[in-house]
Amino acid sequence: MPELITAIATLLWPLITLLVLLLFRQAIGRVLRTAEKRELEFEVGGQRLTFHELNDQQNEMIQDLQRQLSILSSRLDEREAVPAGTVPSRGGDGASTPEEPAGWELDGDPESAELPPVQAPVGPEPFAVLWVTDRAQSHALLVEQLRNNGVRVTITATTSEAVAEVSKRPYRVVVSDMARKEDGQWITDAGLALLRELRDLGMEIPVIVFGTQRGQLQHANQARQLGAVATTSSSYEMFRHFQNFGLL
Repeated sequence: MPELITAIATLLWPLITLLVLLLFRQAIGRVLRTAEKRELEFEVGGQRLTFHELNDQQNEMIQDLQRQLSILSSRLDEREAVPAGTVPSRGGDGASTPEEPAGWELDGDPESAELPPVQAPVGPEPFAVLWVTDRAQSHALLVEQLRNNGVRVTITATTSEAVAEVSKRPYRVVVSDMARKEDGQWITDAGLALLRELRDLGMEIPVIVFGTQRGQLQHANQARQLGAVATTSSSYEMFRHFQNFGLL
């Protein structure tokens, strides 16, 4: 009899395990498939991101930082090759002129003016950013950094929504994608449309246009002519711009 009880007890736990697997096989299967595809979800910057999407964003930011460090290293090498306090003559007469201070180009190229002084807008919530994008997931890490620093970040998807939002509440800066989908159509210069709307309505608010390198080549100059304080395709430069505006 004791041997029989022991044998039953020995078989009981495997049977219970098998029963659990049978009862919850669908749920367990979903978990295993999700883990296999690395699609565990995380909430970042108010957006739901899969592990794969989050990893891609982190890799892109690392690659961007590496590019910026490479550019900075090249500039330092060039400066070391020039005698202190002088730059090569541009007039061809052999004369030297005082070296100009370096600045951050508004579209990511070297040697240009710095961002204009930040004027804090009047209102109860100037510590705020309006981000105009139809792909909020793509900017989740930057948005998370802003929100962790206490910045109110509002996300809108279209030009009309952005104009309505700016009319209701003050923002320290507006960030707009250069291209986005509005009303079912892909608009390659949506950032320019927003700049025109704000200018025509007399709304004086700093706008940074954030887009791809191709978009920068096509539209950066026009964006600056329409009043953009900066255009960039670099997440690192966006971080620097937020610092310049006292947001990070």
